[in-house]
This record gives sequence, structure tokens and C-alpha cells, in this order.
Amino acid sequence: MPTLIRLVIVLVFLAGLGLAGMLALTTMVDPGEKQITVRIPARELVPPPSTIDLDNLPAPVNVAPREESVPPPDAAGDDGVQTIAAPGTE
Repeated sequence: MPTLIRLVIVLVFLAGLGLAGMLALTTMVDPGEKQITVRIPARELVPPPSTIDLDNLPAPVNVAPREESVPPPDAAGDDGVQTIAAPGTE
């Protein structure tokens, strides 16, 4: 038991020395201030060109299969949803 108490006392003493060292560094050392210049290349300031032409998008395609025997509804159903056929598929 005395060796355990001795170990704990040594560890507490070392922790206290570390804490005292950190406290001394924070209160006694002044890191000072200086101006820093960071150079940014001009190519990083200009946004990259858009790869998607938003004015020339293809029409959406319905890829879900539809049964041929069931005609598409012409008007809104009971739930208020109206199905519109894509141009060229009529």
C-alpha cells in the first residue's frame, strides 16, 4: 500500500508541475503580434465556368412502365392529381 500512495503522490506532483508550467507560460509569455500577408492566386478568385447550360436542358423522361390497357386519365382524379403525357408520346 505505501508504494501505491507514493506513486499517486508522485503523479499528483508531476501533474501540478505541468499545470504550473502551463500557467506560467500563459501569464508571463507574450507572443506578440505581426502582420501576415497571404497571397491568393487570381485563378482562385474567378469562379469556374458553368459546365451545365441551364437554358438548354433536355426534357424530362418518364421511365416508369405504363400498362397499355389502362388509358391515362384526362382530368384530375379523386386525389386532385392530373397526369400529363410528355410531348411526342401521344
